[in-house]
Formats: sequence, C-alpha cells, structure tokens
Amino acid sequence: MTPSHRRNAPRLARGGTLLAAASAVGLVLTGCAGGSVTGNSAGTGGDGAPEILVWTQYTGDASKTVEKIADEYNESQDEYKVRIQFGGEGDQFTPKLLNAVKNGQGPNLVLGDSTPQKLSQVVETGKVLPLEDLLSSPDSEITADNFTEGMLSTGIIDGTIYSLPSDGGDYGLIYNKAMFEEAGIDAPPATWDEVAQDATKLTKDGKYGIYLPIGTGEWPVFTWQSMLWGAGGDFLNEDNTEIAFDSPEGVEALTVWTDLVKNGQAYPQSLATGSDNQGMAAFSTGKVAMIITGAYNLGLLADGVGEENIGVAPFPTLKEPAMNIGTDNSYLLDGTEEQEAGAWDFLQYTLSPEVQAEWDIATGYLPTNKETTGTETYQAYLEENPHIEVFVKQLEYAKARPSILAYDQISSALATEIEKALLGKVTPEQALKTAAENGQKALG
Repeated sequence: MTPSHRRNAPRLARGGTLLAAASAVGLVLTGCAGGSVTGNSAGTGGDGAPEILVWTQYTGDASKTVEKIADEYNESQDEYKVRIQFGGEGDQFTPKLLNAVKNGQGPNLVLGDSTPQKLSQVVETGKVLPLEDLLSSPDSEITADNFTEGMLSTGIIDGTIYSLPSDGGDYGLIYNKAMFEEAGIDAPPATWDEVAQDATKLTKDGKYGIYLPIGTGEWPVFTWQSMLWGAGGDFLNEDNTEIAFDSPEGVEALTVWTDLVKNGQAYPQSLATGSDNQGMAAFSTGKVAMIITGAYNLGLLADGVGEENIGVAPFPTLKEPAMNIGTDNSYLLDGTEEQEAGAWDFLQYTLSPEVQAEWDIATGYLPTNKETTGTETYQAYLEENPHIEVFVKQLEYAKARPSILAYDQISSALATEIEKALLGKVTPEQALKTAAENGQKALG
C-alpha cells in the first residue's frame, strides 16, 4: 500500500538554532521507565482502529516530539492508532523488554533502542520480525537502499536484518577558536600528525592541547575504533569470531594517543571525572583547546566559551578517513497481522525523509535515511547551522560496532587496557594483547 498520509507527511514545528536543538539530546542515550512490563498490552483504539503500542526511550523534549509525531500520524489516517509508552532507561530497557515479551505483554514496535548491540538477546526469543521481505516489498516506501552500509549493519544479526537505524550520531574534533588564534594556528588539524603539532603550541600555562577519551566505559572504545579503522585495522574478523584489534595497525592507532600524553600535549587523567570522560568541563573552562565529542554537546560547550569560539572539524585522519556511527535502532515484534502491518507503516512514516528531517532538527540527532539530508527542510537547517554538516558528511563512510552479545564484555576489557596505556602503566602492545585475550574469552 502507499498511504496518502506518507505522501503528504505533516511537518513538525521548526525548532530553534543548532545549539538549542543539539543540547536537547545526548548521543544515542535516551530513555525512561514504564511500559507494558506493567501489564498494559496493545488492543483496539477508541475509534475501533487496531492499537499499535510503541515503546521508546526518549525523554525531555525528544519525548514530546515523538508524541507529536504519533499524534500527527494518527490524525493523517484512520487504519491504525499509535500509542507511545516509555519502555525503560538505558541498560534497563532490554531486561524489561525481555520480561514483557516472554509474558506476551510486549510492544508492537520498539522505536529508538539506544543499545542495538543487545538486540540479539531479544532476537533469541523468536519474537523480533525479520525485515528483508518488508524492505524488498514493492509496496514499501523504505528499503535497504535508504541506508548506508555502515548504518544498515547495526541491525544485522547472523546475516538477517532485524532492525533499522532511526537516530544517528557520531563525533568530531571540537576546538576553541580563541585559543587557536592566540597560538597562531589559523586552521584546525586534519591529521593526527597535525593534532600533535598544534597541541604542542597550545600546551602552556597549565593548559593542554587536547583531551583524549579515557575511562572504563564505552566512550574511549567507541572513539578509538575510528583510530583503528583509520590505521587500516579491524576490530573483529569477518565472521565476528576472533579479536582482530591486537594488530600492528591497532598498536599504531593506540600509540598515537599514548604519545600525545607522553609528550605532554594531552593530559587525560587529571581532568577526568566519571561523568565527563569527553572533557566537557575541561573545554568549557578553557583548560583544553580540543576535545572529541558530538553535535549534541555544542550548546553546552557554547555556554562555556561562547558560540563564536566553537570550531568543528572532522575526526582527524590517520591513514584514511574513519568514523564510528552510533545509532538508536527500531524493530517490530510479532503480533496480529494488523498490528504488524501498523507497526511497519508507522516505522516507515517516522523514517520518511520529511518527517525524519523535522525530527532530527527538533532533537539534534543525525539523519539515518540517506534521502533526509537532501530535503529542502534539512538543507535549510544546514545552511543556518553549518557545524552540523561536518558531522553529517562523516556518515557517508562511517562503520558500526558489531551487533553481538559479547560486545559489552569485549568493550569493557578494551577500555580498561586503553586507560592503562594512556596512564603509562602498560605499553600499547601489552594493552591490546591483554584486551584481546580477555575479549576472546567473551567470544568463546
């Protein structure tokens, strides 16, 4: 079917400037507790249309926006009635979803799961619908071709597409224009060699050139994977059965960071806190001139140093451009024929270029549908907010983390060793060797 409501998708209200929109949402980290775990299962709407229960993890302004999208969808057609519920927060979401699904109380659609690496746990229940037939149907307006290979890979498990990326996010090099000008630097670094050169000029009077990701969470691993890929290395082998990052390319990638610390151009330890491993506070107070973070933090950084002093550059190149994509993913769960059709119809609606453009503008997420960027709405937004275009262009070559059950354990092992290497406790070779050994145990 080709519903007329999709051809004339209603427009959300345009929302604010880049900095206002970007500060409204964190990178692929949203959510709140509640949902059908409490026993509320989908039924029939008050007007007799089948009800489509949708779980999300969105909070704040994003939660209001997704409610608005659902309301406009409901007003645009009378076949289905979408109802939005909070499904859980962060790491709490998957256990709650599993419990609900096993008790026959789950949603028909999960919209924006912030932990797609855990989807395989839900797939094992047999309740997640494969999407190949829907994507290849001549009646579908969303197909696999709407997404880059890297984007689409986030929802592929054992060769089958189970989820689609609905919200995108990546990171770039954010720099303080005033500090660059004071140091006589007239352009941001494009390579890691240039990062080192500029950091030398910027490191003085108790201030440092760059803040490197550190800590035992996901962020250091998420960002370092771009270093690894940029050096020509791989995270895992082709079939995700063996660790591959303990390679000469991996050592080279980690050595770039450890050398910056050893040479006094970066100091990731003294300014780090458990809640600020991206260096936000250090940048906002002028203690470092460069950090690695995403578009979603631009508003907060501008509050600290002034919007006029915010510079954005692509993630520096080692040997080739590389980027790691973060996504919130959406997927269908089995139900009645009408519920499954309605869930797919609503998911297509949210992923349609015009609706997604307005959603991304309102929330600060990046487009996942390749056609979204070319819409008149989003092009106008980029003209008003040129910083965002830097992040969007990186999506063209971005890769994704493997969607496997063992990923969390592998990442944790690697983050621990990256931190040790940055603190000078072990060499890059030793760090990656130990992380690989521990990661391989998780795979085994």
